[in-house]
Amino acid sequence: MLIAAIVLSVPAAALLVAKVVHLLVRRRAAYARTRPARFGEAAVLCLCVGVLALAAGSMSGFETRPARACATARAGHFDPRSHEDGSNAGVTITSRAFPPSAVCTWPDGTTVQLVPLWITSVLLASLAAAVVSAGCAVRYPATQPSPPSGA
Repeated sequence: MLIAAIVLSVPAAALLVAKVVHLLVRRRAAYARTRPARFGEAAVLCLCVGVLALAAGSMSGFETRPARACATARAGHFDPRSHEDGSNAGVTITSRAFPPSAVCTWPDGTTVQLVPLWITSVLLASLAAAVVSAGCAVRYPATQPSPPSGA
């Protein structure tokens, strides 16, 4: 999952950077000229933000020694030798891919979440916005029907 998130985050980041450059140069928010295309563009941009949030969540707590990430989160500061502490023995890490979660649990019942809450919030909000934008793109026709003439 980590590799897929990183591979997908590169084009997502590139698309968002291109969008920012377009906004700065053209002073126009959308590439598209029609309403459905603008909603479709918004849906794609929301998905890009979601992919980046998923990649950030997947990398939270990524460490060659997972007990070190747990010990650092529990202590609140980085100590290169904290994972060697006897109180960190027996820590178990439970991971979930979606929404990204990595929970460290010590034998005494203490738990620490390695993925920040804001990542999950951004991921879920961007996916909801993408669904709403895609729905609006399908709902609104490209051209509004003209009123009947003459009768």
